[in-house]
Amino acid sequence: MLKLMNFSNHSSDLERFSGDSNKIKQFLDEHDLQGLEIIQTSQWKTESVPPSLIHGLHMRFWPAWLDFWKNDKDELVRQFGDIESYRQYYGGETWDCILEYYRNEIKTACDMGVKYIVFHVSHVQLEHCYNYKFTYNDEEIVEAFIEMINKLFKDISADFDLLLENQWWPGLTLLDKKIASRLMEGINYPQKGFMLDIGHMMNTNTELKTEAEGVEYILRVLQNLEELSSSIKGIHLNSSVSGKYVKRKIEDWDGFNKSECFFNRYLKVFEHIARIDNHIPFSHPSIKQVIDFVNPKYLVYEFITDSYEELEQYVAAQNRVLYSFNR
Repeated sequence: MLKLMNFSNHSSDLERFSGDSNKIKQFLDEHDLQGLEIIQTSQWKTESVPPSLIHGLHMRFWPAWLDFWKNDKDELVRQFGDIESYRQYYGGETWDCILEYYRNEIKTACDMGVKYIVFHVSHVQLEHCYNYKFTYNDEEIVEAFIEMINKLFKDISADFDLLLENQWWPGLTLLDKKIASRLMEGINYPQKGFMLDIGHMMNTNTELKTEAEGVEYILRVLQNLEELSSSIKGIHLNSSVSGKYVKRKIEDWDGFNKSECFFNRYLKVFEHIARIDNHIPFSHPSIKQVIDFVNPKYLVYEFITDSYEELEQYVAAQNRVLYSFNR
């Protein structure tokens, strides 16, 4: 099992280590981590994060993508306000721009020599993040994703694991065995599996009040997957007990200010999502039961932190809980 840490090539992450990859490696060594799962915020450069440190690449994602995939311009204008706004958001006016972006990311993954890449399989519009009144169901999103990913990989030769990450939005939640099975059957790429995000799984149950309840819930979900649970190749380890906040927000939310532009609303949604999906260390030792059950190839500490000091605190705290996985 490789024990990794999430990272990005954003200047805020790199500056914590003075832009020195040797300091990143020293941090990883000191905390018994074997490398990074990286997400690109700009084109990756070997001098900033060398490939020897990178084992996974988290692909960029557009949370609301299905209407763009379907080329439903009326719905896109309704959501974004005008054509120029959604062209700016997606990087073009048709899905070809997304496919081209993903092809470039896959080339980068091959250049990095990663062992796996991660895709989200979900769709959620901005207002649905608050009111949970979703437009599409799991089946519709998964079928579109299968079509998209098969088109993407049709002429690509690669040798990494393609891992699909569960969300609490419609799509892949791992709560429905038939949906998970459909992904494994429908995707043509041979080296496929799932990335179990612990916090995202907890977010699917707004009645959870403690991490211990979360572990019991996750183990039930995994058992219900039966033989499909063996397709889980990785774990994003973090904690999120936010049901009380979510239920209150659903009840209280009265809509966006219609005069606000899409991008202002988009930034506000990020603050809201951070309240739902906490990305903090998992503090209850029973989480080791989940890790033992899955026995993942990749265990990724996936935290959101504001400073080097907080990052070090979070990693050290997670290591203390998982002492049995240290050297």
